[in-house]
Amino acid sequence: MTSFLKRIVPIEILDTVLVEYKIGVTRQRDTIYFQIDKDGRCRTGKIMKYNPKTGHRIKDENISCKVSWVHSILKSRKVLPKDWQLTQCLFGEHLLNKYPQKRVALVESEKTAIICAALMPQYLWLATGGKTQLGDKLKVLGGRDVIAFPDIDGYDAWKEKLYGTGIKVSDWLENNSTSEDRAKGVDIADILLRNYSNYSESTYTFRLSSPDTILKYFSESSHNEIKALIDEFELIPVSFTKLP
Repeated sequence: MTSFLKRIVPIEILDTVLVEYKIGVTRQRDTIYFQIDKDGRCRTGKIMKYNPKTGHRIKDENISCKVSWVHSILKSRKVLPKDWQLTQCLFGEHLLNKYPQKRVALVESEKTAIICAALMPQYLWLATGGKTQLGDKLKVLGGRDVIAFPDIDGYDAWKEKLYGTGIKVSDWLENNSTSEDRAKGVDIADILLRNYSNYSESTYTFRLSSPDTILKYFSESSHNEIKALIDEFELIPVSFTKLP
């Protein structure tokens, strides 16, 4: 996963995000997403295999251990007792104390949280670890301003599950995705990456007189998405920099 992102995100930004989220790598170059709670306790680590060229998860049934867990490995090696029980937490939860004023953006996958943290650091991006992982682990978000960005196929489920919690569920993907996006099952990171790659001007820093001024630096086909992203995230663009 990191090999793929290094070709897209400036290395200085990516390194900062990887350190903050304490991303690990196995000897086989698989990615480890450690779940560290608000008190700094490591609950477990999810180990995932990615195609280094596409950044997509490897789902080939002929490849074993596409997803594995640090606690399971430790139990098999008798480092943890056999009856040890896992209680999961949000991925990125350990950053809640570090950034008490940031608005929290909740997504499904850990990879999505990492990509969004690199491209939109004004939010604190946390991941549930899956579409159905919306139970007690969300209690830690009490008192925080939270907006949830489910994957395109998870909007209805999250809208129902999060009703009454005070967490806003964004309908941006629901309202702005194409039929092709729906077929691919995109998430907010896919859209951000698509527009990030559409930015083609070989220039440096620009001062913007209005939010619409930024549009001329992107391909015309992405203008509607850029406008919608600015509205959804309540952004006030004042300048931007073309990164090498």
